[in-house]
Amino acid sequence: MLALQPFVLLYEGTQRDAKTGAGVVENSLANYHYCARFTLTGSTEIGRIELEIDKDGTGADLVVQIRQGMVPGSGNDGTLLKQVVVPKEFIPTSRTYWSIPVGLTGLTSGGQYWLVVVRAGDATNKLDWVGESSQDVNYPAYYRAGDSGAWTANNALHFRVYSGASGDLRHSIYAGTGYTTVEYSGEVISKVYRYLPPADGPDGGIRDVLTYNWSGEYLIGGDV
Repeated sequence: MLALQPFVLLYEGTQRDAKTGAGVVENSLANYHYCARFTLTGSTEIGRIELEIDKDGTGADLVVQIRQGMVPGSGNDGTLLKQVVVPKEFIPTSRTYWSIPVGLTGLTSGGQYWLVVVRAGDATNKLDWVGESSQDVNYPAYYRAGDSGAWTANNALHFRVYSGASGDLRHSIYAGTGYTTVEYSGEVISKVYRYLPPADGPDGGIRDVLTYNWSGEYLIGGDV
């Protein structure tokens, strides 16, 4: 039976923390898992995050985790709070800050959390997490080849963390797993990305990119 599912709307929001810069170092997700720490300043929730990434070849699905209590240098991975999959079909080939829906509440204002990106892809078809050519003690980052054990210190990685209901609508999350991402051209919606995984895991499912066609201020159609 078809029925309306619970949903969450996520907006542009207010930036709570970020590590950005002029660095263009590509950290290949085909080789390692990566993680980076941030501080959730002035909020108890995370609406969405942005990672500066790009795609080579056909890419690979981006798997992002939010964790707390990590101690990477000793191999303590802490507690998993949320995992989000971004289909490889959505990710551009040119590096960009890609918005990822999170929708986590009940967190600690001023608390430190970790972004973890899971290893995926191969030498030809992969993603890169873009960052700096040096470390930043305020935004520590690490890498690890295996699924367990101690992590090794890495140069700083680029990200932004947002929360709050302000600005344009950026995402909708449906029933906790499916979601949409909204892209704008000026003041109008230009694309909507829809991801609905099947019941048995993240592979496959609905992975649509709908491009809207406008005539002035009038929406006249859309192409998949």
